[in-house]
Amino acid sequence: MNGNIDTDIAEYRKRRLEGKLTDLLPLSRNDSENIVKLRNQDKNRLLLTQIQELSIEDQNKWYDAYAMRNDDIYWCIYDKKHQFIGTTRLYNIEKNICEHGSFMVDEEYAEGAPYALEALILTMDFAFDVLHIDHVCNECRTDNKIMNNLSKRLGFVFQKKTVLRGIEHNYYLLDYDNYEKHRSGFRQIIDYFAEEKREGGGN
Repeated sequence: MNGNIDTDIAEYRKRRLEGKLTDLLPLSRNDSENIVKLRNQDKNRLLLTQIQELSIEDQNKWYDAYAMRNDDIYWCIYDKKHQFIGTTRLYNIEKNICEHGSFMVDEEYAEGAPYALEALILTMDFAFDVLHIDHVCNECRTDNKIMNNLSKRLGFVFQKKTVLRGIEHNYYLLDYDNYEKHRSGFRQIIDYFAEEKREGGGN
């Protein structure tokens, strides 16, 4: 990352990332209601190891703390019809490494197209091509088969087992070279679905 990290993060938080199926919009306080509804879904609470339901007040308090940090970038995922469908985030951003998390796509939309895949690619593209991070790490619950599989297919390499809130997770690391080997193939999948939507009259 070049320049002053505080200034860079402040500017990057304003940036909208546009894909062919999804757009990543910077988090705002106005997103609290949508985020709370998504995080409180039973499956998401399980996968996020979220013990209790969140309130809008809880999310607003979290947002206020987020606004004061300088190592954290959070986006809301929208489809091309401007429907909120999920979230993604890079945090603990340092010169050479950052973490990926808060990654969710509403199940109601997840099977309609590879929205989650494109949102993940947009996030990783930003980490490597804009932030110039050397490594991105994530931690997936060992019983989250979909996310473990997606991480491995994208080039994340298993490092070790970890325990978060009493639940076993797999800790993965992704470097630029591994990501570069895999992302073009996934982009072809995105291109295919985007073309299908155009031919079908979708957005």
